[in-house]
Amino acid sequence: MAYQFFTDDSVEANVQRILSEQLDKAIEQLSDNFSQSPEKAIHKARKHLKKGRSVLRLVRKSLGKKTYSRENACLRDVGRSLAPLRDGAVYPDTLTTLLETYGLTIENNGFADLQTSLVNRYQRQLTELCDRDQLIAPVIGNLKDSKARLSQIALKQSGWQALSKGWQNIYRQGQERFELAYAEGDDEAFHEWRKRVKDLWYDTCLLESLWPPIMGAYASEAHHLSELLGDDHDIAALRQFLSTPAEEVAIKAEHRLLLLPLMKHRQDKLHLQAQALGYKLYGERPKAFIHRLASYWQAEFQ
Repeated sequence: MAYQFFTDDSVEANVQRILSEQLDKAIEQLSDNFSQSPEKAIHKARKHLKKGRSVLRLVRKSLGKKTYSRENACLRDVGRSLAPLRDGAVYPDTLTTLLETYGLTIENNGFADLQTSLVNRYQRQLTELCDRDQLIAPVIGNLKDSKARLSQIALKQSGWQALSKGWQNIYRQGQERFELAYAEGDDEAFHEWRKRVKDLWYDTCLLESLWPPIMGAYASEAHHLSELLGDDHDIAALRQFLSTPAEEVAIKAEHRLLLLPLMKHRQDKLHLQAQALGYKLYGERPKAFIHRLASYWQAEFQ
């Protein structure tokens, strides 16, 4: 079913359904689809976990501290256990994309050995993971347990009251991370902003039915912003990895001399694009933003 609230269901019923669906899909990826395509299965499973955590953040105040902390920690830890493989897959793709952006190629500019070593390293990681049933089986078990608990959760509030505080926090935190990213300018600050932008995107999708032309467009722009920040994060991760690479990575001094300036230039451009879009998406005061969403909600859910 769709990742959005249905107007003929209560907030609690919508939350239970969406959380169950996202965990079901994550479990399916790690069980039924994992052997066929581990890379895609892990990528999709982590995406479903992020969507689930975004729903939890939205109703955090209505869930209660104990329930939220337990279930958020469960999904967070599962995602972290799968993250290293995702990073290994991103490195060679990011290198290729970076070079192509500046009219360079792997084959013609002396990067073939580096690219091959990155791909081989990832393939070894993938093989090791596929051979480790003791990693995937407990992950699936934890997700099944979490799904059973979340399918029975009860919210302390109903209607818009169950969502309004969560929405205001998500929007305000996004604004704060936006300002902090450009004030500090470091990779971690931009990564933290990206997390909150993803929440904004996912949670806007949940409410798209309130006013599809408006909410759909807003969700699309939030998605675009998350992609810009995602590209920035991938470059930052590759740069950090290549600064102290594993022994099997075939990087030369001349590679660094060319790549580091390209990475900085590309990140600077991405930051400018993200900033322009950030001003548009985070241009309201949090209370005004929530008041506007509340008016949409009342018109649709009355």
